[in-house]
Amino acid sequence: MKPFFFVLLVVLSACSSVPQVPQVNSELPDVTYKGRGAAAGPMLVGAMGPVGIAVGFAIDEGIAKEIGLALKDSQAQGEKELATVIAELYPEAELVKLLSLEFKAQRGNDDFAFATVELLLRSKVNERQLCLLTNPGSLLALKETSLSWSLIAESISANRICKQIQD
Repeated sequence: MKPFFFVLLVVLSACSSVPQVPQVNSELPDVTYKGRGAAAGPMLVGAMGPVGIAVGFAIDEGIAKEIGLALKDSQAQGEKELATVIAELYPEAELVKLLSLEFKAQRGNDDFAFATVELLLRSKVNERQLCLLTNPGSLLALKETSLSWSLIAESISANRICKQIQD
């Protein structure tokens, strides 16, 4: 009878030490991108007039849409990756919501971009808002693969926080 209670005790204590994996809100915010187009707009004014600025912004909007589509295509995998990392660092978190995703071209090399990501972590007792900076990633890979999710998860693991607001 003693071995039964010992096994039961081990099983119950093991289950309580496993961090709870938070639910990631599946609604993605609008993705923005600032880079080549914003810089090209004023130069295009000379050749195209006021339409040049609109063309410049349209270039950035197109890039943002491509990054957003890549995020949606790999969303299930990315949400699991985020949930796992957040469960390790913020075990009290029950819900994770992406508030904003702002990508910017890396200064001096438009072929790479980094993101500023705002997350809301909600637990039973409080809410915590985090602002994270990712490492730069290849713009081509950001538009075609799940690289954005990996960079976001890496920034959480590395604790690359730009600001933290706690209520």
